[in-house]
Amino acid sequence: MASIFDQYSSALIREKSVDEDANAGPKTSGYVSVRTRKDVPIFSKQKMNLNLPSNIMHMTVQNNWLIILMTNSTILRMNLMHPDKFTEVPIDKFIGGLRPSSIYVDPLGVHTLLTFLPKSTGFSPELMYLPRGSFKPKFISKLKDQDITAVAFNHLNSSETNTGPILLGTAHGVIWETEIGIESGDKLAQYNVKPVSDIGNAITGLEFFVKADSRTVNCIILVLTADHLYKFHNSQSGVSAAQEIRTAGFLQTVFNYLLKKEPIGATDTNQLPKLAFNYEKDCPKSFSYLTEDAVSYQEIEPSMSQQHFRVQMELITNPKGHEMPPPTSSHKVTPKRTCPISFVLTDFHVLLLYADHVAAVSLLDHQVVYEEYFVEQYGRLINIVKDVRLNVIFVYSNKMIFRYKIVDESRNAWKLYADRQKFDLALQYCNKNPAHRDIVLVKQAQSYFYAGNYFEAARIFSETTLGFEEVCLKFMQVDGNEALLLYLRNRLSQLKPHEKTQITMLIVWIVQLYLVQISHVSAVSAELAQELQQEFDAFMSNKTVIQCVRKNRNSIYDLMSSYGDTHNLTALTTINQEYESVIKQYINQNRYEEALVVLSVQANAEQIYKFAPILMEVLPKQTVDMLIARGHSLLYPVKLMPTLLQLDSKEQAQQAVRYLEYRIHSLGCTERSIHNFLIQLYVTYYADQLLTFLESQGKEITLVNYDPHYALRLTLKHGIIQASVFLQCLLEMWIPAVQLALTLEGTSGRQLARQTAGQPFDRDVRKRMWLIIAEHEIKRLGDADVQQALTILNECDLLRIEDLLPYFSDFQKIDHFKEAICTSLKEYNRKIQEQRKDMEESSKSAEKVRSELQKFRNRSVTLGVSDQCDICYSVLLARPCLVFHCGHKFHADCLEQRVIPLLTPEQAKRLKMLKHTLASAQNFADNVSAAGSAPPTISHKEKLKSEIENILSQCLYCGELMISSLDKPFVQNWQQADSEWD
Repeated sequence: MASIFDQYSSALIREKSVDEDANAGPKTSGYVSVRTRKDVPIFSKQKMNLNLPSNIMHMTVQNNWLIILMTNSTILRMNLMHPDKFTEVPIDKFIGGLRPSSIYVDPLGVHTLLTFLPKSTGFSPELMYLPRGSFKPKFISKLKDQDITAVAFNHLNSSETNTGPILLGTAHGVIWETEIGIESGDKLAQYNVKPVSDIGNAITGLEFFVKADSRTVNCIILVLTADHLYKFHNSQSGVSAAQEIRTAGFLQTVFNYLLKKEPIGATDTNQLPKLAFNYEKDCPKSFSYLTEDAVSYQEIEPSMSQQHFRVQMELITNPKGHEMPPPTSSHKVTPKRTCPISFVLTDFHVLLLYADHVAAVSLLDHQVVYEEYFVEQYGRLINIVKDVRLNVIFVYSNKMIFRYKIVDESRNAWKLYADRQKFDLALQYCNKNPAHRDIVLVKQAQSYFYAGNYFEAARIFSETTLGFEEVCLKFMQVDGNEALLLYLRNRLSQLKPHEKTQITMLIVWIVQLYLVQISHVSAVSAELAQELQQEFDAFMSNKTVIQCVRKNRNSIYDLMSSYGDTHNLTALTTINQEYESVIKQYINQNRYEEALVVLSVQANAEQIYKFAPILMEVLPKQTVDMLIARGHSLLYPVKLMPTLLQLDSKEQAQQAVRYLEYRIHSLGCTERSIHNFLIQLYVTYYADQLLTFLESQGKEITLVNYDPHYALRLTLKHGIIQASVFLQCLLEMWIPAVQLALTLEGTSGRQLARQTAGQPFDRDVRKRMWLIIAEHEIKRLGDADVQQALTILNECDLLRIEDLLPYFSDFQKIDHFKEAICTSLKEYNRKIQEQRKDMEESSKSAEKVRSELQKFRNRSVTLGVSDQCDICYSVLLARPCLVFHCGHKFHADCLEQRVIPLLTPEQAKRLKMLKHTLASAQNFADNVSAAGSAPPTISHKEKLKSEIENILSQCLYCGELMISSLDKPFVQNWQQADSEWD
């Protein structure tokens, strides 16, 4: 249960809301915020229940470690995570004749420095060092006689045995750089102890911080004196922070870089000022110093990379009067009008400690938002300190310690930032509260609007809930059609699909505004008009707009017609997919290229069949390009014939041929009419390409896709001989082909005739063709060159000299034919000799066959009594058996049983029928014999037995049945085999 002093102290708290009506919601928005409970206070005090052995003289907290210097000359160290465990270090035997003046602890909470001043003459100021793990404090001998008034620890240091480079400020204005630690055992180490700068006045605040990346190190040192705040700034490149900050004398280089101290602010106070920082992850976010009249506050640029570091101090007047006096009470609480004793800095507030109370002042609007008075029974307030690592604040008196809990101190920052026109920060601290965000956006939009930045105002207004009519009237009053257009488009994008009426209204209004803007801009700048038109086209192609326009097309048509905008009227019909109307409009306006563009995107092939002939007349190449671009689309080439029949110019014919070749060669068209038409175009315009096309179709008449007879008629009509000969050969019109080839003048005709004569397979036809060629050659050469005429005998082996003699003149001399006749006789003689030799070899072969047959008839096999069947291994002669030339021997029934599965279904069926017939015949013979009649002839039974033996008389291991079964699997039914094996 809280004590009576705690209950009374809670009544002395005064809070003032910075945003008194923040929960009421914006007056201009549709948001309603209902306050269901009282907000938790930003600042709340909690007394720490510690049983201290003595009163407090000095205290500090760092990294959750509480260090207290008590009046009994004992240092108490406590980890706040384990408040029941603490250690005490008595120092009374070390400080005879000295009195403690201050205590300093590094951000790790490991290294503690204590300063002492002499109580009387004969003593000098001392500095004592006590690491956290030691119980033996040690004086820093090299800093003896130095009155240390400020210490700047190294926030980048992580060592628990060494402080790293630190700065010490004295009452005489001298700044020392040093490094203190513990070496092996318990020996004190003092490194690089030397003065680095002389400010000339007592130093009351000292801090340095370093920020580095892989290439640059930025270091800033701030020094506060009784009359000025000084800054030392240095930036070095090409080194890393890990190397540079651990280098001896590193901080001295910062002072050497700026030889003259640079004051960046004047304190102008009779009280010694104090310096405080607000850290975030060991990097300072802001700092301030305290005077008797005001707090000077400044945010620090995060990168600290500016070479010329400037501090524009913001003065916050200290609240000296009591704006919210404590309630009347008989208890002793005497308000005191004193100056602040100390202070700490948070993200949004500065907490000031007075002799009897704590006050929190907002850094944004400089208003006191919190005040709490302490009863005298708590003791005399000494100081307010902050744990820079954990951002926890402590206030202590000589008797007690209080912890301050800060809950959501940024809750009102959004409104304060908005009032100061810092809208980005205001939105950042709205914390996803739609009502607060809407208020900030309205203020930001109004700010842009009154500054004349209508576009940005329209963009932000569209994100607010401010009344639609109010915003539109604002822009209409200032003739801001472009900004209004932007606002309407943004609002359109925010509407839901079911809000059809609002969507329709906005789209019609936007279309009208675009038409007005286009008509105005067209008279000024064609380039601006084109950009605006592109923007309008993009708007009209939106899916929502397309659906709306289709439902209200008449209204939109009338609107565009009233402005005389044929371009957008055509575009609108395109959006509505009324492509036929669009194409007709373009053609009527002689805008054939645009009509072709619209036609090229048509999925309806009927539109292409309808308008392509018109466009082919004017734009043959572009039209064919469009047809080719459609590739494998469902265009029936026969229906494109009206387009391809536009042959008024050579270009149209060329493009028709190009498309037909594309359909045939690329798409594999087999339509006979298409091939015939292409042949017609070749014959008419490109005769030299016809033969190549015909050859590409092949020489098999059943595989060509054109009509050979039709093609032959065309080629004969136009006198294209080579193509005609090719087609006659295709139709096997060999004789006319050779005769037509010989009509071609020169060696090409004779060569073509010879190639044609070599194609038929019928020797008689080939001979007739060569006789025609021979007759032509003999007539061409005449009687003058008989020997050359006879060379044709060497070209064709079917011709003989006797075949050619009738074509020569009766008056030719026999000497001309002597050589040819002799050659012919020699050839005849050679053939006679070959035939004689063949006959002799045939006679010898026949004799050898007869001899082999005779030997085969006399061949026999001897069976022994012990011979066994190769299937059942029983005695072979016990039952009817079969013996083969290969030496295998089988019982007839064993062989039959094994051979039947190897027979074909037809053979098996035939064998079964024969056996049934034989059995019937045998029964019939037995019946006749029993009746005493004459026995029937046995020729029929013998024939049946002979046929059965022919089927079964194959060796099971060497016969054809075994050879034919090599590719058959051993097991036919694997499922059955698996089940049997299991």
